[in-house]
Amino acid sequence: MLQKFVSKSVSFPDISVQMLPKASVNLPTVSLMTFGAPLLVAIAYVYFLQFLTVILVSEKETHVKEHMLMMGMRESAYW
Repeated sequence: MLQKFVSKSVSFPDISVQMLPKASVNLPTVSLMTFGAPLLVAIAYVYFLQFLTVILVSEKETHVKEHMLMMGMRESAYW
């Protein structure tokens, strides 16, 4: 059945493949400042976050806010 529709005079297109030209890549030199500065900022942030968490948890454990409210301090002044 397929033989009826296929013709022997079919020609395939001439297809060729070639690489596109590209410029050479010059990789920048990695200095200590390029790698070290973001790492230092991340470490400082983690240390600050740990310090802040310890302070908040200790305030919650000792009920500092509730005691200051009992002494007459307004809640808006606490924050």
